[in-house]
Amino acid sequence: MESQASLPPIAQPQNDVLPENNGEINRPTRGPTRGIEAQGLIDKQGKLPVPIPQLFRAPVGKHAAQLASRIGVEVRTHVIDVGVPRWKAVDESVKAPILQRIMDKFDLQGDPIDVEKAVATQCGRRLSNHNFVLHKKYKKLKETRGEEYARNNPPAGVNPEQWTSLVTKKWTVPKWLERSEKNTSNRSWSKTKHRCGSKSLPVRVAAAMHDNGGVVPAVTEMYKDTHFNKDTQKWISSESEVLYDKMVQIETEHNAQEGAIPITQEELSVKGLKAKSGYVKGLGIRPSSSIRTVNREYVTHLEGKVQEQAEKIQEQAEGIEAANNKIEEQGKTLASVMAFLKQQGFTG
Repeated sequence: MESQASLPPIAQPQNDVLPENNGEINRPTRGPTRGIEAQGLIDKQGKLPVPIPQLFRAPVGKHAAQLASRIGVEVRTHVIDVGVPRWKAVDESVKAPILQRIMDKFDLQGDPIDVEKAVATQCGRRLSNHNFVLHKKYKKLKETRGEEYARNNPPAGVNPEQWTSLVTKKWTVPKWLERSEKNTSNRSWSKTKHRCGSKSLPVRVAAAMHDNGGVVPAVTEMYKDTHFNKDTQKWISSESEVLYDKMVQIETEHNAQEGAIPITQEELSVKGLKAKSGYVKGLGIRPSSSIRTVNREYVTHLEGKVQEQAEKIQEQAEGIEAANNKIEEQGKTLASVMAFLKQQGFTG
């Protein structure tokens, strides 16, 4: 098939190149996806429909994973200069054919602007993921064979031009290394990583809405679904369990109030997981006008707390200043008394 001709070779396990490190055995791993399953479906069904609703501005539906897989193949195969800082920096002569090939295989349904942004986001993520995988290989080669060997000997199945681009434009550049260390440090603080896998959060939420008559599912249910392992009956982390219990408590206390309007799932997300610009945590949807109102109320609340704290600090400062003035006044009085006594001949 013509489409198979451009597929990249499967990366071979590096066990014959890299020795065991720190007692850990290098096990064979699956190579990068080649999009064979998606291509098989396309051959049978034609262009695969992938909705990109305005609510998510992201691919949803049963073929969203195939779209992500195909985009990954396109990026790894046709973007040679992967050392660019981001997807926007990729030359248009490279991006345009990639987009056209994707459009030829998938029926991307939605507003053209949303579709364009969603595809660009997916391309950027696939490019970032590809660079991350190659960087891991580079670091492993550098640790076991030395930097010079790592620079000049890309692993099996890795495009040499892409490897060189990354080495010269990123992995050996001090500014990039500094930013990489900061990003690694920032990610280490994250204690609530999800377990969505290839089925993204928007895909899960969209499917739940489809089964529930278009109603947004409970954020607590979606959060537990992506942070709780049903096989082991354990949470991914203790922090995830704490956040889940917090949301359950907030919802229970709010709805228990007399005459209270049931809390919306978007509002519960803001109060339980904190607000994030342009994205509702735990649901993967774009904020509605109501959630923007909640965000403004939340910001106003925080501003009030800051103002209250500032007033307390000012009051304390004024108290300290008054006390200092009193001490200074007492000191002057004492000095005057001592001077008077000295004039009277007191020498005690």
